[in-house]
Amino acid sequence: MEAILRDGGYVTISVNTATEGLELLSTMQPDAILVDLELPDMNGIKLLRELNQRGVNIPTIMMTAYGSEGTAARALKLGVRDYLIKPFTTEEILFSLQRVLADHRAGRERDRLNVLLNEYSRQFTLLVAVSQFLTSGMERERLLQRIVEAGLYATRADAGRLLLLEQPGQLQVAVALGQAGPPGGQVPCLAGDEGLRPVLEEGKAVRLCSDSGEGIQLQTGERVQAVLQVPIQGQGRNLGLLSVDRRGKNVPFQGHDEQVLKILAGYAAIALEIRSPLPVAVNPAV
Repeated sequence: MEAILRDGGYVTISVNTATEGLELLSTMQPDAILVDLELPDMNGIKLLRELNQRGVNIPTIMMTAYGSEGTAARALKLGVRDYLIKPFTTEEILFSLQRVLADHRAGRERDRLNVLLNEYSRQFTLLVAVSQFLTSGMERERLLQRIVEAGLYATRADAGRLLLLEQPGQLQVAVALGQAGPPGGQVPCLAGDEGLRPVLEEGKAVRLCSDSGEGIQLQTGERVQAVLQVPIQGQGRNLGLLSVDRRGKNVPFQGHDEQVLKILAGYAAIALEIRSPLPVAVNPAV
């Protein structure tokens, strides 16, 4: 069996008993398992039940002797992807393994796409709700807070803040939520990790994830494990930035997190430009 599979391009590891197999599975994650119905220490059905109890989700092929098709049917109910009746040919085992692996990959891809679809649907619903706030007459400060709240919810972040360029070289912490420090303080634009500079200097979104215990230092001096920041821009100029972060674990933010935060930053720019008081021109001669 090992010679056949190796000739077919697979790397194999074999054990003699179910106990040895279970021990091996505690330290490695193979792409597939081939198990005989009759093993020295337990039968294959009992082994399958043990795998299910341990939550092992690895495509498995059962090998049975002629006349044990009824047992093979029980194995299928326990999650076996295919079964082979001995004696089987080289072509049969290679075809079975190829098909089982292809089905498993397709299933994982389908699950991944379903997760993404649900996430996109959740974020889209959130963005629609925030867009309605823009036309609701809500005061600017409360609207900006709602935008940061939406950023926290959409990206599953621990903390979020909205910083505004109130004067050259200085950022004003307008909103701080979650585990972030209180709003109201001012910080230099060039403070924090150098990797955050492109947000204001180049108008680019930045996603950073710490690969050490030191973390990433924000403009406010706080240290986090992962951060996503996008610029808030209006009429060709920087108005500030929108930032979310993770404190307890270095799980990076993804591309769809960046996209939804960019949309929220656009909402913030609209709120800042529409709801800011307009300058009044005074003619000294009047």
